[in-house]
Amino acid sequence: MRTIFLFLTCILLYSCGASDAFTRSAKISMHGVWILKEASFDTNSSATYNVSVLNDVPLKCIEDTNWEFISNNNTGSYALSGTSCPETGIYNFIWSIPKEMNGLKHSILLKPVNNKMKSEINNKGYRMQFHELKDDRMTWSYDLIIDGEKFTIKLNFEKQ
Repeated sequence: MRTIFLFLTCILLYSCGASDAFTRSAKISMHGVWILKEASFDTNSSATYNVSVLNDVPLKCIEDTNWEFISNNNTGSYALSGTSCPETGIYNFIWSIPKEMNGLKHSILLKPVNNKMKSEINNKGYRMQFHELKDDRMTWSYDLIIDGEKFTIKLNFEKQ
């Protein structure tokens, strides 16, 4: 019985350590300024859609935007500008790399906040899956349902 308990404890500690190692490594890699080089979506529909992300920002509006990730306090921001954007300015967020949930092993959670780092949309956040995370590039994706159609949004970043 004691052997079984020791074995299960070791498995638990090992599995927690692997997740923490990824989180630490991801936070180090993500720290700094990134450029969102491409924002795209895949769908099976042949219809034309105006897809919005991150609290109604048009998808094409966030291309070529600067994103800053500060890893010591898990805060960040992105800057929208240009004539194609209905709203311009700097938008703050809090980010985290949560533990596995619903099969998403490596994901990032962004929660939009105001200048005082308080949520203005009832603590709503956006969870995106990592597809790639290197020191100089990263790719996220997440799924949306719009008018009954499934869209997979893909965001490709390059480190500045």
